[in-house]
Amino acid sequence: MTAMDANQPLLNRRPGRKLSEVLRDISAGQGTRVSVGDIVHALRDRSFAPLMVIFAAPNVFLFIPGSSVFTAVPLMFLAVQLILGRPDVWLPRFVADRAIERASFDRIVIVSVPYVERIERLAKPRWWPTSYPLAERLIGAATLILAIFLFLPIPFANGLPALSIIMLALGLSERDGYWFVAGLLLTLFSTAFVTGMVLIGGFAVLELLFG
Repeated sequence: MTAMDANQPLLNRRPGRKLSEVLRDISAGQGTRVSVGDIVHALRDRSFAPLMVIFAAPNVFLFIPGSSVFTAVPLMFLAVQLILGRPDVWLPRFVADRAIERASFDRIVIVSVPYVERIERLAKPRWWPTSYPLAERLIGAATLILAIFLFLPIPFANGLPALSIIMLALGLSERDGYWFVAGLLLTLFSTAFVTGMVLIGGFAVLELLFG
């Protein structure tokens, strides 16, 4: 990588391989478990956006017990690095070593890849509404909030935040302003929805204790 490449904004970099291809390659690998480090290694270009989709997808397309904890922590690290403007992905060992059963990962691939392929055909560079650095930081801040929601043990509250992250990732990877704005709008709705669920749950607990 040249000095000029290192200084380019993240949104100006295009992934070398399609996410659907990477997912299939990882699924075809060996071993009984798939770690976060395996996924990062497979994404040789260290692209933020494919990692965001990979870690958000299980919370949208299917329910695997404990998947929100497995996926939320890496998403938090990705979000912070976007906010700080890092040029590539770094994950600490305790995050990189997190793993799920290969059978569970294969289920994620089988269910999600057809949707990912359709979305890949829809996303394209268009109508970018703001500067690259500001967009990176907006996406990072929104992803951090959404990842915290995913980490919280709130029943039936994972789908909308995870879908918001996927939309933001599409805007990030393709410089697609439509997906970027849609992701920000869904982030606002997801925040209101999850906050409402927390408040309703809190009032219900108080009613049981003191009602």
